[in-house]
Formats: sequence, C-alpha cells, structure tokens
Amino acid sequence: MDIVIIGAGNVAHCFGHFMKLHGHQVKQVISRQQEHAKELAELLGAGYTTDLLDIDMEADVYLLAVGDTVLEELNDQLRLGRRIVVHTAGAVSIDAIARISVNTGVMYPLQSIRKETKSYPAIPLILEARNDEVQRRLFPLAQSISSTISWMSSAERLQMHLAAVFCNNFTNHLLALAKFYCEQEGRDFSLLSPIIRETFQRLDKYPPETVQTGPAVRHDEKTMALHESILRNYPSMQQIYPLLSESIYQFHRNEG
Repeated sequence: MDIVIIGAGNVAHCFGHFMKLHGHQVKQVISRQQEHAKELAELLGAGYTTDLLDIDMEADVYLLAVGDTVLEELNDQLRLGRRIVVHTAGAVSIDAIARISVNTGVMYPLQSIRKETKSYPAIPLILEARNDEVQRRLFPLAQSISSTISWMSSAERLQMHLAAVFCNNFTNHLLALAKFYCEQEGRDFSLLSPIIRETFQRLDKYPPETVQTGPAVRHDEKTMALHESILRNYPSMQQIYPLLSESIYQFHRNEG
C-alpha cells in the first residue's frame, strides 16, 4: 500500500519502519518540524513537507501518528473526503477524526515505543474501523506488520490503554524512584538488576498474582513501618509506599 504518515515522532518512526520492511511504500511524511520530517522521510525513502496543503492525495492510507491534542487540530484543519484515515492513539475515540474523512479507523500499537529502538518485539495492534470498507482495507495492512491483531471499540481500547499505563508507565516510574533513592543514599542501583529481570521474566511462566512476594502480601507491619520511617526525606515515595502496600494486602486477602 501507499502510505502518508502525518507525524515524525516515536510512533511514526516505528510504523514507518515496519511498513517499509514489509513492502509498503511510505510516499510522504508530514510534520510541523521540518528537520523531523526530513529525518524520517530520508530513512523511509519518502518525500516530506511541513504544510498540510501539500499533502499527497494519491495514497491508500493516511496514518495520523501524532499526539492526542494534535488530532483535535487535524480534525479541524484536514479534509480528505472518502480516503482512509487512521489514528494511532490509545485513549482517543475514533470520533475524534470524524470530520477528516467518512472512512476512519484506529491502529493502536500496544507497546512502549521509542524511535531510538532499532528492533522491536512483536507488537500487538488494536484496530477499530468506522465501516466495512475501512475494515476490509485496514486488516491486511495490520496483518502485514503484526501477528497479533484485536478488534475493539474505542471504549474497550481505552480500557487496554489504562491497563498498559499500569503495566508500563507506572512500573517504569517506580523503577526511576528506586534508582533515585539509591543514588541519593549512595547505594548501588545496579545490584537490583537481577531482581528486576526476574520480576518480568517469570511473568512468561506464571500469572502475576501467583508470584507476589514482599512484606505487604505477608502483612509484615514491622518491616513496612521500618521502610516508611526511612522514607521521611522522600515524600512522594512515603505517600506511594502505604497505598501500594495496602492495595497488595487487600487484593491478596480478597483473592484468598
């Protein structure tokens, strides 16, 4: 297929890479930042522009790989008639681009994406289509770049996006807090690398609720009190610690 990508950030780089790798032609990259548009276009062998008025009108699919607020702007500015227009956001309804075209869809990559990454694992794609025509055209495109495809409504996709925030964004932030704490206290954060790897690797074999460890699940109040007492200089961590501990305890108490 011939593709126009609007956007030149992380998701645009990822989709552009996969589409080129699997035989699709990215004809044009559009971004307000000329240097970003040029960089991605050169990687993909595509043309580029910073002006929506110069958009190539002969593509099969127009991929809107931009931030959520930019989708609102594009919905006001861009008119593509009956051309197939697809956004990539997890938390934005398909209705957010309804004025751009009558043939709209969503192709949301359920993965944390950075353009610096040179190779990606298999990325699940969550699809939504406004009508049968979009579904017919979008499915083979998605199937060509991913082996894991799910169809969901905007409400269902939002639920998956929320779950992803807990799995990825919150988890990463907790690791960042642990690293900051170690650095401030003169402790070696690298010593935690084996337990971090083990935490995630064992999820390939076991459901997370069956491998919970730590003082909270044991309701070890003495150890938890000690932990909270040494967090007095770290107010954010001191707030988070009892909330997470209580959540762990109540979850496993109810499970039991």
